[in-house]
Amino acid sequence: MKQPPPTEFVGESVKGSKKGDIIMGSKGMGGTIKLILIVATGLWLMAGCSVNDKFVYMPTAPVGGVQKLPVKIAVLPFKDGTENFTTRGNLFIGMTHNLAKGGINIQITALTPELWAKAFANDMAASGAFRTVRFIYSPSELSDEDYYIDGTLRKAYFFTDGSLPNEFALGLRTVQRVGNKLVWEKEVTKEWKLPNDIFEGCGLGQQCKNDRLHAEINRVMQGLFEEVRTDLVRSLEVQSRNRAGEVGIAPTAFPLPLDSESVDAEIKKVLNGK
Repeated sequence: MKQPPPTEFVGESVKGSKKGDIIMGSKGMGGTIKLILIVATGLWLMAGCSVNDKFVYMPTAPVGGVQKLPVKIAVLPFKDGTENFTTRGNLFIGMTHNLAKGGINIQITALTPELWAKAFANDMAASGAFRTVRFIYSPSELSDEDYYIDGTLRKAYFFTDGSLPNEFALGLRTVQRVGNKLVWEKEVTKEWKLPNDIFEGCGLGQQCKNDRLHAEINRVMQGLFEEVRTDLVRSLEVQSRNRAGEVGIAPTAFPLPLDSESVDAEIKKVLNGK
């Protein structure tokens, strides 16, 4: 009986094997390991592609009992005042990401100046502190708003090594639509580090890590917007009451802060005994 030719291993190829046979041998193991690594890498990349890294701002829930200012406000897109880089540094000394100009791969999308402006408008509207707030792309879209807000995103820096604090900074101003009078300005900055246990329990789950990271950035943005909103409300209230005081009307005649045009209308009502 004729014996089949012996199987000879040469490198990663196999002589004497049939097409489609899977042969494992001492030298063939290298090819098998490479195959496993390739498959594992492919699965990891596929998993990464399915991860949702899109950042969506979630406004702060409105607080009950807040007095609504009888003013309408529009928010224009913010300008980009950040430094001219997307990333700098390296894995050894740490990476700095300018989130205004780009996101972090499979972790978070860019926090562009336009996104910040839309998020701020949504936060102002959700607060319930104003009659209306909306985002517009151009001053030509202004209609019956009392004020419009524009601003500059000065910093949106995220440090991956954790040794340096992350930095967010905004410069904002409010302008009265009629007469284009500047009525308020504010610079606000926030430096913070991620909590040490922020990713605890996530293991290798990238989506879990993304959700935790996005929630933390939401929290920081909410804090910035709350500081800005509180200062703006206080400023508009003071200006409205001062405007009323200029014509000798007691501030108590105005239970709510008003813009200049509304104050003039209310003054006429008070003087006419209405």
